[in-house]
Amino acid sequence: MAIDTYTEVWNQVLLRCPSAGPSMAKNFIRNAFRRLYDRRRWSWKTKYGQFISPDAYSTGTVIVVQNLTTVTGIGTAWTAAMVGRQFRLGNNAPIYTIARYNSPSSIELDAPFGGISTTSTYEIYQCFFTVPSDFHQFITVWDPAFNWQLQCNVMQSEINIWDAQRASTGNVFVVSFRDYTRCMVGIVAQPLQVFGTGNDPTSGGIYTGPMDAIFTVEITTGGAPGTAVYQWKKDSGSYFTGIVTNNSATPQFLQDGVQVTFPTGVNYTLGDIFVIRCTAVSNPGLPRYELWPHAKSNHVYPFLYEMVPPDLNERNVTIPRYVRGDILMEMGLHEAAKWPGPSTDKPSPYFNLQIAKAHELRAEQMLNELELRDDEVWEQDLQYQYPALTWAFATPLGDAAWLQRHAI
Repeated sequence: MAIDTYTEVWNQVLLRCPSAGPSMAKNFIRNAFRRLYDRRRWSWKTKYGQFISPDAYSTGTVIVVQNLTTVTGIGTAWTAAMVGRQFRLGNNAPIYTIARYNSPSSIELDAPFGGISTTSTYEIYQCFFTVPSDFHQFITVWDPAFNWQLQCNVMQSEINIWDAQRASTGNVFVVSFRDYTRCMVGIVAQPLQVFGTGNDPTSGGIYTGPMDAIFTVEITTGGAPGTAVYQWKKDSGSYFTGIVTNNSATPQFLQDGVQVTFPTGVNYTLGDIFVIRCTAVSNPGLPRYELWPHAKSNHVYPFLYEMVPPDLNERNVTIPRYVRGDILMEMGLHEAAKWPGPSTDKPSPYFNLQIAKAHELRAEQMLNELELRDDEVWEQDLQYQYPALTWAFATPLGDAAWLQRHAI
């Protein structure tokens, strides 16, 4: 446990600078913790993670349509666990990511399919991996099965020179930053009838499109579910026609995660038109890395990484046990002594630049002591006298006399 809690530390600042108030005192300590956190790669910032590569899946065939994200499977048994994995038709096609699972025979891609509409064999595997939500940077990534460390300093442009088709598969030895994930959690409104007076269908799902959109559904053959037929389009696009309503009251997927359901027990009227308004909402993305060459069998790649600093205001966040509360207090008081007050007519009695300098010097001394203590846990600044030597110890034979007798 930490010597002091966050609440205790900001209250200590507030006792010395009451005019700051609780909000400002908390802000002083939060900022102090961020500065301390970013000062170096502290040992307690190291965390463990792993990328798990699943076996490739290629059962059945697929129907893909140019400019659509929906992929329809024939003889497939897709699962929700495949969301986030990659989908491709062959080495001559781009690699897409599965953005949404609709059913064992329907998935949606993260971008419209760019190739020619076709029925084809396919492959689902994983080569792009998303890091943990608190990820900052890799320290090391390794493969225990093949006994080597993966390279983390290779760019996508370099891999594109070597293997633009991404045809290489097998043993991974490169981890390359690719992009940030796109996490869309848009809202699908209920259908609004704009023409006709018949019964309404219902809608659902999570809209995954990048922009707001309106889906139009029109009944082209009236009747009960299983008999009624409809057509639909997105915005001003072309209609997809001749779609029979499902007679089991289960959702039918349109595009970008949008579902429409025709409840049983009622009839639907020819010519009725409904619109479904969808609002795009995105979550902040996370870094995504490519493991190359692509592995298509079950494998695990452990890694150590440096995490990003949490905000002390977040729930269940505590000051790391190696960080003394008095250091944060000194850093907070340094900020408090530089704060002139809320206004010119209400100056802060604690405002004094000389006192601020004294707090800064004291905090720096304490930080230096903290760094020395952290080096005892994890030495990071070890240097050898002769860096050109490839041995893992100071001298080839562990004897300085050897260096004195040999020219290196």
